[in-house]
Amino acid sequence: MSLPLAILAGGLATRLRPLTEKIPKSLVEVAGKPFIVHQMELLRRNGVTQLALCLGYLGEQIQAELGDGSRWGMQVDYVFDGPELLGTGGALRRALPRLGEAFFILYGDTYLDCDYEAVENAFRNSGKLGLMTVLHNKNMWDLSNVIFENDRIHLYDKKNHVPEMEHIDYGLGVLKASVLECYPADRMLDLATIYQDLLAQDQLAGYEVSQRFYEIGSPTGLQETRGYILLREHKMSSYTEKHLTEASQIISQLDVGAIEKMVEHLVSLRQRGGRLFFLGVGGSAANCSHAVNDFRKIAGIEAYAPTDNVSELTARTNDEGWASVFVEWLKVSHLNDRDLLFVFSVGGGNVEKNVSPNLVLALQYAKQIGASVVGVLGRDGGYTAQVADACVIVPTVNPETVTPHAEAFQAVVWHLLVSHPALKAAPTKWESMR
Repeated sequence: MSLPLAILAGGLATRLRPLTEKIPKSLVEVAGKPFIVHQMELLRRNGVTQLALCLGYLGEQIQAELGDGSRWGMQVDYVFDGPELLGTGGALRRALPRLGEAFFILYGDTYLDCDYEAVENAFRNSGKLGLMTVLHNKNMWDLSNVIFENDRIHLYDKKNHVPEMEHIDYGLGVLKASVLECYPADRMLDLATIYQDLLAQDQLAGYEVSQRFYEIGSPTGLQETRGYILLREHKMSSYTEKHLTEASQIISQLDVGAIEKMVEHLVSLRQRGGRLFFLGVGGSAANCSHAVNDFRKIAGIEAYAPTDNVSELTARTNDEGWASVFVEWLKVSHLNDRDLLFVFSVGGGNVEKNVSPNLVLALQYAKQIGASVVGVLGRDGGYTAQVADACVIVPTVNPETVTPHAEAFQAVVWHLLVSHPALKAAPTKWESMR
């Protein structure tokens, strides 16, 4: 990779005080090292060798910590704002002599573990003057501010949110130096203004990344970033600490909007007098049994699971085959368009790979007759996520622990649902005792 990179690290970091009263945000300790050292190591792994740090508040401390960058096999230059704040764009304008014809831009409080080479290639292939990376955020980690469709950015606005915005500025950009040369030197200028000007000229490319961003700009963000870096560097003192840190990361990434949408479907189901059918295999089947009890007893919804009847399940498996056990049970149960299918699954089923065909056939039948479908799923959600009216996908934070986390968070989500004020119809015993 050949592009240099500019890090914008001149902010006052007021949200992290008192941590940042005497040190700049970039030097806050994360997992045993100053945060900026983690940034340097990440960038070096991605082939970055030339850095320009745009500094302001207590920036001399950062310079003293990093030196010339030779410890990481990098060349590091420093550019200070001066007596007046220049903003993110103004700081980049001042740093131009230390950068090449085109360069990456990164904020000093973000940890972006993505494919930098792919971003650079996308920029070069676009033929545009600038590129913004975006993440399908849906207001999950911060307020979405981008409309991104068909691999193009249609709107970017950090101040005026519209419902169609489901993506967010990821924090990694690429610019040609000629873009900044058009703006006056030593003037206040925001990077967002530059992006909006490029978009108006149809000169801003977009590149979608899939890995969420981490940041240390807030106490919550600092905690999440610490956990992620500890996991990445395998520095947990025990498996228990590692597993619980993963669980904490998953909680922070759950799609609240998707859960609320599931609530709406379940409320509608109860209002129309429909029935709730749970489908799952293995550990998920056990979760189905528990959920049936809770939805019947606490939410007042008629609920069933085919795996609760071992005799019928095994008879159908023996006589008719595994693939059809759920769909044939649903037919005998007279599933109709007033009912709702609730799937618990790690993979969600896959038509092409013939994974969990019993789920796939049941879902196809449900959609055919007009029944609603929701689910709590792992991995990418598989076939269930493709056809569901609402689903929650448990994020994969460690490929080695997909199943335990997916099945554990099925329980977290369904307990949230039955205790939700819109669904809870009866008090639970312990909470109702006086």
